[in-house]
Amino acid sequence: MPDDLQKETPTTTFEVEQVSQCKRRIKATVPSEEVDKQFDATYQELRKVAKVPGFRPGKAPRQVVEMRMGKTFREEALSEIRRRAVGQAVREHKLRPIGLPQFDNIVYEKGQPFTFEATLEVLPEITLPEYKGIKIERRVAPAVTEEDLAAALNRIRETHAEFVLVEDRPLRDGDFAVMTYEEEADGKTERFERRVVEIAQDVPLPGFGEKVRGMRPAEKREFQIQIPGDYPDKEAAGKLVNYRVELNEIRTMVLPEADDNLAKKARYASMEELKKALNRTLTEGREKSAEEDEIAQLMVYLLKNTEFEVPESLLSQWTRTRTKRKIQAAFRAGMSRERVQEKGKEIIEDAAGEAYASLKLEIILSRIAEAEGISVSDEEVEAWMESFAARSNAAKEEVKKRFTDENLLDAVRDDILEKRVVSFLHNSALKE
Repeated sequence: MPDDLQKETPTTTFEVEQVSQCKRRIKATVPSEEVDKQFDATYQELRKVAKVPGFRPGKAPRQVVEMRMGKTFREEALSEIRRRAVGQAVREHKLRPIGLPQFDNIVYEKGQPFTFEATLEVLPEITLPEYKGIKIERRVAPAVTEEDLAAALNRIRETHAEFVLVEDRPLRDGDFAVMTYEEEADGKTERFERRVVEIAQDVPLPGFGEKVRGMRPAEKREFQIQIPGDYPDKEAAGKLVNYRVELNEIRTMVLPEADDNLAKKARYASMEELKKALNRTLTEGREKSAEEDEIAQLMVYLLKNTEFEVPESLLSQWTRTRTKRKIQAAFRAGMSRERVQEKGKEIIEDAAGEAYASLKLEIILSRIAEAEGISVSDEEVEAWMESFAARSNAAKEEVKKRFTDENLLDAVRDDILEKRVVSFLHNSALKE
């Protein structure tokens, strides 16, 4: 066999430097032979679409194509070389990349090896703590009492209550006052039109009920409330609030009788069936709450006993998402745009803390899944979508198309996997 055929074809070589737990720097050297092969391949692709005057499509000579397309031709070829080289480095060094690499120190000379450096963000390698048999405090769901059932039934009565207009007496505790009022604090005034206020002790603020008790429709009052310094709402605590109030209407809540008619309004055949359903719902809710408390202990253990960096790009992305959700929730709760802007820093800090813990837990749980061989099949994702479609009263194919178009299938798979790992940890925990 000729000597030149016995020689091995030079291969791309890499140096991988650990910049941090979540960053790697790859220094690659690609032999000129590999560069030439990619240039040949790029030419074959470009000649099919290149429009060169005087030549039919696909017939232009390489020299003419390279001359006409110039930098575009070269950059396309070198970009493909970089992509393949980084992919090879990722596979050989078993990296877990996040996002796209950043390239620099790119050096290309015809006939010479092609060199470049790529900085890549990766998921960190972590050392898991002992996660089987984690000791937690057992939580036992309290039994449902007659008082609990009575309170639940009363809430159903309230949902079907009538609010009757009262005209022949002054406002008193337990009434629902329809009020138009201005609230002034810290030099800022907010006006509320026909706001419904339940008159009760310390509602909506300590002393408010006392100030408006005895009012009659169309009556106006002005007063001040000094909010205690230990008031639970820290933003309101210690403030002096000025009120200008007009009582529009007085209404009182009239509850329906707790009988079969009420049960039928709640879509049950009888009061007996309604009570059974309430008992079942309360029991299941308390059992779920107890389980969630035990799971929360497991998550705290994992967070405290696993130290590693989280990827900056993912943390930023998750923080932005949570910040947006918190702002939307604040608006839905009636918070003004000015107030949201004032609380901007606090909102971002809260979102960042939540994002950090959630991202860290996701990485930990995914590593436990790998260690235990826990996975989710395509069939299980399909089954989840079928169930979702049934709950949503939608066609399965519509649901599948939407989740595919919106790139949500991986999120579904991750959610199923996380629940499975959490269940594994919970089942193996030592409950004392």
